[in-house]
Amino acid sequence: MRTYSLMLGACVGVAGLGATAAAAPAGARGVPAPTVLGGQGHATVYASGMEVAPDGTLVVADTGNDSVAKFTAGGKLLWRVPAGVAEGDEAENARDIAVDDNGFIYVADAAEFRIIKLDPVDGHTIRWFNGPSGDRLGSPIGITAKKNKIYVSDGAKKKVRVFDANGTQLQVFTATGACDLSAVRDADADAVGNVYVANYKNNNIVKFSPTGACLTTWGSQGTANGQFKNPYGVRVARDPKWGEVVYVADSNNDRVQVFSKTGALKAVVGKAGAFNQTGTFTTLRRVAVAPDGDIWGADLWGWRLVRFDRTATGYAYAQTIGGQAPPLTNSAVFNEPRAVAVGTDGNLNIMDTVNQRVVTMTKSGTVLGACGQRDYRPISVNWPRGVAIDPVTGDRWIADTKQSRLQIFPTKCGLQTYRLGNVGTATQQFTWPYAIAIRPSDRLAFVADTQNNRVTVWDVATRSALGTYTGLKSPRAIAVDAATKNLVVADAGNARIVTLSYSKAAGFAAVSTITPAGLSMPEGVARAADGNYWIGDTGNNRIVIATPSGTIVETITTAAGKAISKPTSITAVGGAIYVSDTNNDRVLVYGS
Repeated sequence: MRTYSLMLGACVGVAGLGATAAAAPAGARGVPAPTVLGGQGHATVYASGMEVAPDGTLVVADTGNDSVAKFTAGGKLLWRVPAGVAEGDEAENARDIAVDDNGFIYVADAAEFRIIKLDPVDGHTIRWFNGPSGDRLGSPIGITAKKNKIYVSDGAKKKVRVFDANGTQLQVFTATGACDLSAVRDADADAVGNVYVANYKNNNIVKFSPTGACLTTWGSQGTANGQFKNPYGVRVARDPKWGEVVYVADSNNDRVQVFSKTGALKAVVGKAGAFNQTGTFTTLRRVAVAPDGDIWGADLWGWRLVRFDRTATGYAYAQTIGGQAPPLTNSAVFNEPRAVAVGTDGNLNIMDTVNQRVVTMTKSGTVLGACGQRDYRPISVNWPRGVAIDPVTGDRWIADTKQSRLQIFPTKCGLQTYRLGNVGTATQQFTWPYAIAIRPSDRLAFVADTQNNRVTVWDVATRSALGTYTGLKSPRAIAVDAATKNLVVADAGNARIVTLSYSKAAGFAAVSTITPAGLSMPEGVARAADGNYWIGDTGNNRIVIATPSGTIVETITTAAGKAISKPTSITAVGGAIYVSDTNNDRVLVYGS
């Protein structure tokens, strides 16, 4: 699991500190000690889900910190525990939280396709469950507890499942009649058992009877009151004036809308605003309701929890927990760094995946700036992993992983960006591209199109797709061998390193394959000037150096006093090797 030095309101690191020399890594007899760039730069909270527990505490699905956290109502951190067992997978673990009447906590763990039940006192795991045999959970993304029943929104399978507290599936709600379901994000039940679903892509709320019959729907796409832009969360709770009502986290309108149980609009709470603007939301995900009718919003990319008091006449902004952007100093900057690209100016461009940005840094470790954000604005990205530099223009080509496209960021952040491709299997499309490399000699871009199990090639000048190479399984890294101009691919699913040639005239051809002993889901590879391969052996938490025949000659498991954790991207430039020690939030530099 990842470890944390994070506490509420604390800033990790000191502005102005540069790179530090490290002790000699264990197990690396012929490799000099690395220099360390960066360090942990996490926001206090990245809330994708939250609930108010029976004792008044706040339980949070802290997606960007890979954890579940419990706070007092005043904002004091009581405890924090890892969200699951899938380390370093961009915090997909805890996507939402439910708390039952006894205080037990249920976590929608999307990375492991399961629900985890936690003890309320210290957060230790009691049990987990993933649905009946033959119909396992596809993508548990929303969860609510009501009257000893656990309602789970299975986004991938377009259904709402109901479990008891021990994980036995009791009922399933699926599309019927006018109640069409598409990318369901959340569900809750009222006092008599009617079920209300946040129907994300259809921009409406769907209401089922306790037996699964379609009762009604309301809403449509738009910004007017009563309309939605991707409703993400729904809660049914008692209001002190109106009785039982339906609260909807209208995510891309950044507001909470309150309705009667038949869909009549009663109130609109909050509006869009920056993370440091009170009474606003930046990227609202969920809504929670306290017993007194106060509303809490889980504002994921505003890095905050926001409370509105229920007053005699409506709602008034009352409180923010968090609300500070991730730090951007020399020693406190990263949250799971991945690709490193060296620009024509000699500066480093480092993909800071969980913070949804590209960080520019000198080779000595001085942070120059960052570009990117996570929402629907022009320079937004979605858990990006790869970056490469156009040698002619200096533009940054981004593998925008979860939006299944490439983006081109100009050298000056804030200028017009360009987007290439969309989700699909055609030559010009992608499904979760992990990495990108640009070959300077002919200005071609090569993309590890991971979930399509292939490499694609693009002409950088014309921004057009040229062709594909298949026969791979989950390729997660790609690099250009400076000596041969061939492409080196970490074929992660096959636990091997594949070398390819490519020209416009001849297309792709396999050159060689090596299978160093014991590799587990490698996500980084580069070929050093001496001809050896440096490999991020991600599943084994180590770096290995292998000869051209695949014999491992060095294994590096620790650096600068820490065990290496989930090394991903590796870049070789001249005599320097840059290794992203991803779960330690740092970049290791070997050589110079």
